[in-house]
Amino acid sequence: MADAAQTAAPQVVIVTSRLDIGGTERHLTRILPALKRRGIDIVLYVMERGGPLEAGLIDGGIRVEGPQPARFLHWPRATLALARFLQRERPAVVHFFLPRPYVYGSIAAELARHRRRVMSRRSLTDYRSRYPLLGSLERLLHRRTAALLGNSQAVVEQLTNEVDDPRKLALIHNGIELPKPVGVAERQRIRDMLSVAADTLVIAAVANLVAYKGHRDLIAALARVNASLPSWRLLAVGRDDGIGLELKRQAEELEIAERILWLGERPDVGDLLAASDIFVLPSHQEGFSNALLEAMAAPVAPIATAIGGNVDAVTDNKTGLLVAPGDPASLAAAILRLANDPALRRSLADAARLRVRHSFTLDACVGRYAKLYRAISEPNPKPIGEILLDEADTGCPGKVAAALEHAP
Repeated sequence: MADAAQTAAPQVVIVTSRLDIGGTERHLTRILPALKRRGIDIVLYVMERGGPLEAGLIDGGIRVEGPQPARFLHWPRATLALARFLQRERPAVVHFFLPRPYVYGSIAAELARHRRRVMSRRSLTDYRSRYPLLGSLERLLHRRTAALLGNSQAVVEQLTNEVDDPRKLALIHNGIELPKPVGVAERQRIRDMLSVAADTLVIAAVANLVAYKGHRDLIAALARVNASLPSWRLLAVGRDDGIGLELKRQAEELEIAERILWLGERPDVGDLLAASDIFVLPSHQEGFSNALLEAMAAPVAPIATAIGGNVDAVTDNKTGLLVAPGDPASLAAAILRLANDPALRRSLADAARLRVRHSFTLDACVGRYAKLYRAISEPNPKPIGEILLDEADTGCPGKVAAALEHAP
């Protein structure tokens, strides 16, 4: 086939893991169809087929490739399959999402002699604590990767300490479409479905049940304020990734189990947020949370820990409340403050929605990806830091911007 880098519609192969329900996966389901509408020839290569979000992308016209699950040596086999695919397709750009696809996908790209590579890091590097050599391996891969993206200021700041050339770095925040406002009748219909009364304070937490998401802190905080909130419910939305039983035991021991609805994975997160009064994201580390943006857009007054991308989205006391991570007492105080002040909840919710509309739209996010893909597909592309640093863009973290000023 003709070299895609010479066409008006560059072919971009996105490489990620299985399309389960998670922040990165939902991000891809939003941006890929929009990129296709902008004239980018998008192919999604999943290292394992069969994820629940695949069908929606295929129905949306996105070509999805990748191997079926293998009983033995799945990832090495998937790596060789990706190498063969890249040799055959010769795409203009290969873009890796998530650490494991970055490592194995980079090996495949080396085998296929493909050098126009982009990596998106979607979280802080706490995951490396389980894999001591991963940091060194990623630093080695960075040298042979053309562009390194972070989805928050904090993520990009971490990347500045891993690369020699800051011109390879850029920031692309997540983006979402603003939902239509939900009326009183629809809000009550959703609450009726959940058997929640109109006068009940509804707190939503949308995050898979993993330790770093801070559910233990949230349960401890709610136990502290239980006696001061005569009518409340927590909607715990997310897949159980191993700590569900422990969290339920904790709630029982603290005598608030009957107040918590464990809803698991849900396709109607937008409806659940529309029926809520407060959104809580108590995570200990966070790249940039789609769920937080969705809550702000709903709009629901958010409480989030002051870490990672949360501080990009939430301005304390203006578009939400920020609390220290791992601090149930501070979290309890923030919940009680919003519970007792409906006017503040409304004010913060309205300001949060306005913040999303001005700074975190899907259109702006997709525009930056499209700009990157077209520019990096050119025969002699400029560094990514220059491609995405202009007056129309959302900015560049301080260390990166300063380094760019002095780069050769």
